[in-house]
Amino acid sequence: MRDSRFLPFLGLCLAALLGACNNLSSTPTATVDYNRNYDFSHVHNIAIQPIVRDTVETMMMSDAQIVRINEALTAELQQRGFKVATGNSYADMFLSWRFVPEESATVSTFDPATQKITEATIYVDMIDPVILQTVWRANFRAHLDDQTDTSGAAEYSRQAAAAMLAQFPPNPIEP
Repeated sequence: MRDSRFLPFLGLCLAALLGACNNLSSTPTATVDYNRNYDFSHVHNIAIQPIVRDTVETMMMSDAQIVRINEALTAELQQRGFKVATGNSYADMFLSWRFVPEESATVSTFDPATQKITEATIYVDMIDPVILQTVWRANFRAHLDDQTDTSGAAEYSRQAAAAMLAQFPPNPIEP
């Protein structure tokens, strides 16, 4: 019974070890959900929607971060054979994304510019332009330990975009 006092310590060590393994270079993955009745075969042109700066989360993002994410999503879509439409009227699908930091990942200050985000979830929604409903969604857990290295941040954005769009469009379900 005396050994049971070491269980909390062992649990902390295991958590630290798993956290360290999480930071190892591996292929990032995203969680995807979609409308299985939707026909994605007609989607060729996708319009990326602008980010509205109406929440604390979007106000905390720099223009450079938004540009990096948009560029990474654009490059990944083009690599997958899609055209990125310059206007909504030319789009078969709208892409909208949100950056949602973990509540505990921000430092509480009165100035949003001084808050540092370390973990967040990025949501990418594919929205049908006729019914204006999300028909496909990916979410990606992002670890943003150091955004000062712009080339590293751009590479991370590319990896995140590749992970988020890896399963788009979904494979048709066999009848």
